[in-house]
Parts: sequence; structure tokens; C-alpha cells
Amino acid sequence: MEPMANEHAALHETGAPEAAAMRVRSRKVRKELNQETADALVRRLCHLLDAGDFFGRNASLPPLEKIGKLFLASSEDKNQSEFNCAVSPKVRQQVPLLFQAMAGVMEERTGLLIQSTAEINGEGFGRGLLYSGRVILVLKSLRAGFPFPFTSSEKTIRYGVECIEEGLAFLDNYKEMTSQHGLLSLEG
Repeated sequence: MEPMANEHAALHETGAPEAAAMRVRSRKVRKELNQETADALVRRLCHLLDAGDFFGRNASLPPLEKIGKLFLASSEDKNQSEFNCAVSPKVRQQVPLLFQAMAGVMEERTGLLIQSTAEINGEGFGRGLLYSGRVILVLKSLRAGFPFPFTSSEKTIRYGVECIEEGLAFLDNYKEMTSQHGLLSLEG
């Protein structure tokens, strides 16, 4: 046997760390959602949906039903987006609304002004951004509209909560650096 073949066979036989890195990775384990953050996200999203419901036709609906009716895309919208690579109007509505809701929850948690910018073009490419001052807290690239359009409220809430937790963790990492002069003092 060649020396390379012997090394490769030895890696698979032993419990070496290199062998573990070569194995096929499994899906990451989903951790439990912070229920308080999830509830705040649902509340903020419902407030944004109520602001667009000019005549209050859906004001009496429970929050998850309101999200399902006014925010979530239907399976036909999802199939249309996947079929012709064009983004439906429902998806173009979902992206900025979700990022605005996430920014509102982060404002409640931190007391800072958190701003959101989200855009998606007709082909489904774009970005969502949450920032405060000069610090970018969350930056999500949208490729072919992925992960949008959301068709279930559970996936929507999970995505929103994960983005919020990512932004809050990033903010905590730089809290010491910005404690004296605030977020606007960061250069670069």
C-alpha cells in the first residue's frame, strides 16, 4: 500500500480528531427558542400588520391567525417563486416587515435606536440589515429569496428570534468597547 493510503486507513480506524472532521456532518441541533423574545416578535409583527390594515378588518383575529392571513405566503406563492425565479409581491412585503419587527424587539431589549433596512429585487436577491449607529448587528443575504417566503409561523418566528439573538450577542461583545463614547464613536 502507498503511504497516503495507509494514513487514510489509519485515520478511519482511530478516534483521531482529524477523522472526526472528515466524517459527514449532520444537521445542527435546534436549540429551544426564548419564549419571551418569540412573544415580543409576534406582538411587534402584529402591530406592523395592524398598521397596514387600514379599515381594521382583521383586528379581531388572534395574533398567530393574523400573521397567517396577512403575512405568510401561500403554497402557490412559494411554488411560483421557485418555478420562474421571480419573487411574488407577498415575499417582497415579508422581508421589510420581518426586519422592522426584529428591530423593534431589539430596541425594547437594549434601549438603543435599532434601524432596519431590507430590500429584495424581482429575482429574489437582496439583503436585510439591522444596525445601530455605525455598528451592523445583523446582516442577512437573500439568495433567490431564501429563506423567504415563509409559509409557516413557526419558521418565521424561529428565523426572527435567531436573528434577534445574533444581534444582541454581537452588541454584548462590543458593549465594553462602546461604553465610554457610545455606538457612534466606532471608527472603520
